[in-house]
Amino acid sequence: MARIRKAQNREEKARQIQWLTAIYIRLSREDGNDESFSVTNQRQRLAAYFESVREEESMQLAGFYIDDGFTGIDSDRDAFQRMLRDLDEGKVNCIIVKDLSRLSRNDWECKRYLQHLFVIKDVRFISLELPRLDSYKRPDDIYDLGVTMQSAYNENHCRETSIKIRGTLNAKRRAGQFIGAFAPYGFLKDPADKHKLIPDPETAPIVQDIFHWYVREGMNKSRIMRQLIELDIPCPTAYKRQCGMKYYNPKATVGEPIWTVMGVLSILQNQMYLGHMVQGKQKVKSYKVHTRVNLPEEDWIICRDTHEPLIDQELFEKAQEIMLRDSRTAPDQKRVYPFSGFLRCAECEKAMCRRPSKNNVYYACRTYSTTKLCSSHSIRHDRLEAIVVKAIQTQVDLIDNLADVIDSINAAPVVRVESKRLEIAQKQKRQELEKATLLRSSLYADWKNGDITRDEYHAMKRQFEQREENLRGELDRLEEKSRVVARGVDSANPYFDTFRKHRGLTSLDRGIVADLIQKICVQEGGGVDIDFTFAAEHQRALEFIESNRDIEMSA
Repeated sequence: MARIRKAQNREEKARQIQWLTAIYIRLSREDGNDESFSVTNQRQRLAAYFESVREEESMQLAGFYIDDGFTGIDSDRDAFQRMLRDLDEGKVNCIIVKDLSRLSRNDWECKRYLQHLFVIKDVRFISLELPRLDSYKRPDDIYDLGVTMQSAYNENHCRETSIKIRGTLNAKRRAGQFIGAFAPYGFLKDPADKHKLIPDPETAPIVQDIFHWYVREGMNKSRIMRQLIELDIPCPTAYKRQCGMKYYNPKATVGEPIWTVMGVLSILQNQMYLGHMVQGKQKVKSYKVHTRVNLPEEDWIICRDTHEPLIDQELFEKAQEIMLRDSRTAPDQKRVYPFSGFLRCAECEKAMCRRPSKNNVYYACRTYSTTKLCSSHSIRHDRLEAIVVKAIQTQVDLIDNLADVIDSINAAPVVRVESKRLEIAQKQKRQELEKATLLRSSLYADWKNGDITRDEYHAMKRQFEQREENLRGELDRLEEKSRVVARGVDSANPYFDTFRKHRGLTSLDRGIVADLIQKICVQEGGGVDIDFTFAAEHQRALEFIESNRDIEMSA
């Protein structure tokens, strides 16, 4: 009887309290397609309950607080935080939810609010189901084992949903489908398929300009940034917002977003402009901690040739090479000097520094200039330029000669049977190798049978092993020749074309140096060694000619 009277007294006291009631509604993707969780369903259910008890319970509606599209795993939700502020200000002292998962799917946070914060602040919490709670009428229920188990189940549901979603997204990434909310700068989502990218006619040319300015015209990243600002070109964040996208950039929250050096750098390093789909560069720490961390490049998901490229491979690789060089711009200059980042001292291999003197410009070893631990290796700019121009002209002539020889080889009728000849030669060598190996293996039996002496066995064994080694070497050379013939060499390839387009060259600019030269080493006394690009292609052309020398002679 005492327990009944206590409950009656509590209900009577509850009717005397003015309950300022917040109806809280939350919906997120982890709720799946369950219609019972929809905002409309929750609102109808909670509003009907409120109307049925408002007079009896002395409730006054403080408002609907709705978080649509917010996960329940953390409390960083707009309406939820606004409700907590109203609670602190005394505008709310009662909260009604459909079920416990609407409050939170984080087990620790759910208990912190339900069993601690709401108790301290005398907030009445009502859950209509899963489980049914009223913390004012039945205060001990919030500590019940069933509440603990339901809260843990709610969190586990979120964990399982996170695993399923992550698996689905990774499968789409591996299939080369774009899954980002916003297309990278320079691209648009294909209207016919949101998982595909197409060039943006407005911004694709700007991406191409950035690469051209950096590689061909010698602008550094800071100068490109200023150029874009001077041309009044909106940065990626500003452009997305101008297009009506609800794009949020945490690094551009103060004032109007503008171009930055890091923004230019991110474009120059982005493989998406090669036509490759690059995704999975970041991950969240866990389904509960949404802090994003960068992944190493080997863990990225890259699918090649999934969309139209904006730049070619050669230009992209050249940009990456230039980034590794010391190519700073002088304070009074708009562009990087032609040789900046390419000059090295032949002795200490350190960079050369540029020094104006009267009407001339000199380059000298940086080690010598700073520590005197090397010699000067000094050379005047005009002399260096003349040497490099002459070397390029010579290289162009050499390319033309190589091209003539290669065309002659490819035009010869006998080239059609070269591959067959090599195939027959390899077969013959393999047979000889197999025979030598078999004879060596039979020597042991001959020795044990007394057909040969021990000394004869060891002597003959060494001879056969040497024979096998020689045959393997010959076989390797034949196989390499076969690979060269199979690959073939055509005089109309990028290696030849890159040099040919500079035929008749009389002066240098940054783009030409970046196109053709890998490194320039300056010797003491003014000697110059030049490492040209396409060294591998050049060697391949020479190997092709060497392997087909007989064809060339007979042509």
